[in-house]
Amino acid sequence: MSKKFYELTPDDRLLELSLNEQTRQALSNRQSAVNAQLVENYISDFRVPIGVVHDILVDGKRYSVPMAVEEPSVIAAANNGVKMLSDSVRVKMSRMAMIGQMMFSNAVDLSSFILTHRNEIFEIAKRAKPSIYQRGGGLLDFKIRKVSENETSLDFIIDTKDAMGANIVNTIMEAELVLFEQFKPLGVILSNYATNQLVTVSAAVEFKQVGGFEVAKKIVSLNHFSKNDPYRAVTENKGIFNGISAVVLATGNDWRAVEASGHAYASRNGQYQGLATWTIVDNKLHGELTLPISVGTVGGAISAMPDAKQALSIIGNVGADDLRGIILSVGLAQNLAALKAIASGGIQRGHMRMQYRALAMQVGAHSDEVIQVVSHLIKLKQVDASIAEKVLMEIRNESKN
Repeated sequence: MSKKFYELTPDDRLLELSLNEQTRQALSNRQSAVNAQLVENYISDFRVPIGVVHDILVDGKRYSVPMAVEEPSVIAAANNGVKMLSDSVRVKMSRMAMIGQMMFSNAVDLSSFILTHRNEIFEIAKRAKPSIYQRGGGLLDFKIRKVSENETSLDFIIDTKDAMGANIVNTIMEAELVLFEQFKPLGVILSNYATNQLVTVSAAVEFKQVGGFEVAKKIVSLNHFSKNDPYRAVTENKGIFNGISAVVLATGNDWRAVEASGHAYASRNGQYQGLATWTIVDNKLHGELTLPISVGTVGGAISAMPDAKQALSIIGNVGADDLRGIILSVGLAQNLAALKAIASGGIQRGHMRMQYRALAMQVGAHSDEVIQVVSHLIKLKQVDASIAEKVLMEIRNESKN
């Protein structure tokens, strides 16, 4: 009997695909025994460059922060933003907890039931996941939330400590189902809208750090535009997530959950708006960024993936709460760098050197040729792949002579 595709080895799966030998061998060479256990139908690893935001000051402590991202200018912009945030970024947060939902669609009244069975609900949670209680976490509370005339969510507030906590929440929620069976729940699942994990970072920036008072005023005006125009807001928030998601990915956390939660939060007032807020207060440019952010430093893919553990070691020995503040601080720095670039004459000026590196490699430049190609391209008014290729050929011809 022939094996099903998911039962094959990674190399056998590659043989089943329509690949030339060079591509197949390249994919085979990038395989990892660890990662082969993490996903279905595994064939190879996809590498993303990791760089570092160096020397960011958060709550009086200095950190180097890994960023995994393919976009050329993101890490350079983040470091530029960090330099402008020369004073410490301040972090505010309350006790962090995840939300699990038990959903009903039949206009149920749960009030008296949960009051009568309160102790039993807590006991079920403790039996379902005793390990999280041993670490000081577990079910904190639960509340009824009316979603519509016929729909209700019973929200369970669960402290998952330094774990992101998806598995912890889902395990507890599924254990609770039996108790509520008579009410015919639709199902249970964690919510990635982490409103019980709100974090705020703020910073005060001297005008000279951004190029003067006039530039600071433009930054405030640009940011205000994002509060009223969703077209601008999407772009501004994307820039914030350039920084946030790169750190979340590097540390083995779920960047999709963080982004989904962040975009939902950006729409909390009924219109999609920019997440950061910049104002002028006491003769300084004041920035603030609030976001629901669910990340961990232990468990799940973080514990399974050596790359994630190595990236976290760059930051140092931090817990999940510290990591939340650090991640949002990078997002604030990224936002400031982007706004300053626009206010100072355009985003492209700072981007092009990094973009030209990628273009040089695209047309076949070797690592020792890239800098030479870029130095030629930045002097030109118009650049495309054909021009880059021509410059590369000229450099090679000169080296032969």
